[in-house]
Amino acid sequence: MGWKKLTVIVVAAAALVGGALSLSMYLTRQQELEMEVADQKPQPPQAGDTTTLADMENMPIYYDDEEVLLLPVRNVVEGLGGSVSWDREKKATEISFYGKKLLLNRGSKDAELNGYEITLDREVEAINGCLYVSSDVFSDYFATEVIWDSTQQLVTIKTGDNTKPVIAGRVLEGVDGERNYSAEIPVVVGLNDISYEKSLNDAFESFALEQLESFPNVVPAEEAAEAAEDAAAVEQSGEETAAKEQTDEEKSAEGEAEETKETAEEAEKEELPKPNHVRLGFMKGYIGPEFLSFYWEVDVDGKLSSQGVNIDLQGQKYVDIFDLTASRDIETELHVYAQDVDPENYYISAKKEWILLSNDAENGTYQAVSVPAEMAKSVWKDKYMFLIG
Repeated sequence: MGWKKLTVIVVAAAALVGGALSLSMYLTRQQELEMEVADQKPQPPQAGDTTTLADMENMPIYYDDEEVLLLPVRNVVEGLGGSVSWDREKKATEISFYGKKLLLNRGSKDAELNGYEITLDREVEAINGCLYVSSDVFSDYFATEVIWDSTQQLVTIKTGDNTKPVIAGRVLEGVDGERNYSAEIPVVVGLNDISYEKSLNDAFESFALEQLESFPNVVPAEEAAEAAEDAAAVEQSGEETAAKEQTDEEKSAEGEAEETKETAEEAEKEELPKPNHVRLGFMKGYIGPEFLSFYWEVDVDGKLSSQGVNIDLQGQKYVDIFDLTASRDIETELHVYAQDVDPENYYISAKKEWILLSNDAENGTYQAVSVPAEMAKSVWKDKYMFLIG
């Protein structure tokens, strides 16, 4: 073989090797770039961060006459670092966002938040193949503030503290001939203790069912029985020690007395006319990692009453006015603000106001009276001072 021919072969081989190396380096670099792009997926913003969502594939829709802002679910959730997927088993759209899972059903108000059945204020809408929900869904369940700039058609979302629990609502409605009922039941989501969270939600449902007990088929009987049992277990949790100290004779006597009382109450209920209309709702108050407050409003044939619910989430207990204050004669001091002071009937508003709830059974109404902050601070225990603004 001549030197010229050998040289040509060597050069060609070198070119092939060099080309292969260049191609390999190019492909490797491309793979690295693709991995870098994948790693650049937006991370969920932290509390206090503000994110403006521009150039979305599906634009927000604002109804002026209703003052309602509808947001495209996928664009908003993915723009904030969350994910949207399809749940084949439940045939629903699943949002995974800030540690919570929300299942949405197109054309329905029925939804599911972290496994609890809830009711949205507005139906989920499908517009041009895209799911839309009211902006309240993001503000109420995911601790965000939605800011709408109608001039520029831009949505800005300010992220809040997602470590706090949230309260959703579940609505029960029904008709029994000409009689009707409606009940909005609070659903607490986001507590650190899942077992305690469930027991609270069962207790809230049990209270609602008690108000609707004259109506048949409010919920399946099995669910009602389980809710009642769980609520009874929560209520009795702090009384087991005292119960053990009772003698068998005392227990027997108490059992007979309780049975007689229940029989009398049932007879009295049978004699009373059943209400034509019952409406049960709740008003949100202070919601934080340490404390939860709201109040029920019960409307029976136009007669209103209220009942506060105040829970120390850290101590996992209901608290009354005596638990919160250091005053020995707090009821007398509060008579200046409300004539009828019930130590268990108050709530703390979202603005950290101490509100006394006073029922007027004679006139079928109630009053919500605010206690001045100066007065509250003068009697409040240090442990609960964070509840006063």
